[in-house]
Amino acid sequence: MATEPTVALHERVQYASKEWLGEAERFLKQRAAALPAMRLSFAVQLTSPPPHLHDGRKPFGYSVRIEAGDVHIGNTLDPAADVQLCVDYNAALLVSSATHAGDGAAQRRLEREYILLVGDRQPILASHWPRDTAAAALLAEFQDHMARRTVNNPDVRHRATQLGLQSNLEDLDDKGYTVLERAFSADFADELRAEAHRNHDSAPPDSGFRATMLLRRGRIWEEAAIHPWVLALAEYLLGRGCLIYQSDTIVKGPGLDTHPGLHADYGASRVAEPFPEYCLEATAIWAIDDFDLPAGPTVIVPGSFRNRRQVPAGTTRERAIPLELAKGSIAFWHGATWHGAMPRQTAGRRTSLHNAYARFFMRPLERYDDIDRSVVDRNPPAFATLCGLDDPFGKSGDTGADFERMRYAASAGYGSTAPVA
Repeated sequence: MATEPTVALHERVQYASKEWLGEAERFLKQRAAALPAMRLSFAVQLTSPPPHLHDGRKPFGYSVRIEAGDVHIGNTLDPAADVQLCVDYNAALLVSSATHAGDGAAQRRLEREYILLVGDRQPILASHWPRDTAAAALLAEFQDHMARRTVNNPDVRHRATQLGLQSNLEDLDDKGYTVLERAFSADFADELRAEAHRNHDSAPPDSGFRATMLLRRGRIWEEAAIHPWVLALAEYLLGRGCLIYQSDTIVKGPGLDTHPGLHADYGASRVAEPFPEYCLEATAIWAIDDFDLPAGPTVIVPGSFRNRRQVPAGTTRERAIPLELAKGSIAFWHGATWHGAMPRQTAGRRTSLHNAYARFFMRPLERYDDIDRSVVDRNPPAFATLCGLDDPFGKSGDTGADFERMRYAASAGYGSTAPVA
């Protein structure tokens, strides 16, 4: 039986939309009634919002005022608010859709990584708020309550462009792959490596070079699966509602040849040739360690996704170019692109994370539709979507298909990248 998240599908909202503001006011009114001495006000101006939320005729954003147990929230900017913020919409969305669930380490890690991604378009951080204990506690609860309901900007191209990924979209269209440089910090790489080696080193002998089913192995892997840049590229190729197809780490030791020859990633799904013109599956490989030539890097054939077929027998890796990636980079490719990897030629171990994504109607290699509810509840809706909890497949009952999920998938434009109002 599929896991039922605490937050129902109809409770999901877009950041700073009328519905988001309505739910924010309802929640804060319920909590503030018990805090009559609290006084708190802030105004948030959001630049470059998606066109379907704003016509551009006046500044876009919202204001919150809590005073004497009462709450006022509106879509105008209060010039008298104690805290005045002006941030990029998509940068603010990163943090506004991140749950903390009382996990201070996760909060610090997320803020560290998101600051790296948005640069000078600094998102809204906990440090912006008053240090009053009651106010801080209320805002932390508010953060998690809204994050569990806040969906990604559904205008995929707008989101990707505003996150600085336009050239990466062009790479995918032209070459079938792209490289996201400085996509995660050295600290995150070290944390991922430590967790990966713990999994690999504790596995039974002869378990191979992979550790799989990572979304069941800890919060750090959940955070990686919904990396904002990666998810934007995944939805660009696969449409909204895409699933996690497989999540695994590879630890490559000296001489290990993990991927002899070349292949396209459609093999496991037995996709018939010619492949569809649209993408069915896409893969992100995280360089937790440097991918230089001695390390045994990924190799790829640019533009080969246009062949729309598997690699002919006998094709060698000499046709491919190596992807030399610095630690903290992510390579992302169309699943029909021909690629492989070279054997490691030096001492030590090279560690990488592979997250593959698929269209929402594909059958993934890994199953997460029964993942523990507590895992879903500490993540934004994007995570539940990746686990296959939102779509109607496999959820029919004695009275037929799950029409609530069917309607949700249709209204959210699953499988499409076209803007959704």
